[in-house]
Amino acid sequence: MRKKATRITGVRFSEATHKAVVQAARLRDFASPSAFIRAAVEKELRGVDATLDDSERRIAGSLERYSEQVRRVGTGHQALFAYMDALAKVILSTLPDTDEDTRQTSVARGKLRYSRFLKSVGANMMGDAHAALSELLDRVPEH
Repeated sequence: MRKKATRITGVRFSEATHKAVVQAARLRDFASPSAFIRAAVEKELRGVDATLDDSERRIAGSLERYSEQVRRVGTGHQALFAYMDALAKVILSTLPDTDEDTRQTSVARGKLRYSRFLKSVGANMMGDAHAALSELLDRVPEH
């Protein structure tokens, strides 16, 4: 059974507003301009908060995903720093001192090796760094 509706009369619109209501009702597939006006009034009565809830939930979800991604990047940076720190300690503590004659030859060879290393790093950065790190961790033998 339908509920009895109460009619409100005496609502007046300017000609421009009336045309806009008729056009909006047609564009949004309302049965009539009155149906459009009823929907607009009901939406207004529900308040702006009701319409913002969906938007706020979507924004909150997006922010949550972004903050999780930022946490992952931060964790990756910490792991990379720890790796570089350990590598530098090993290299600096085990590298033998050289005399001046062999130093120049060693520097030239080192620059060539460094150039190759940078190219390798650049090639590896194109892929997914997290997957590469996981793969490297999987290769480490357990003691």
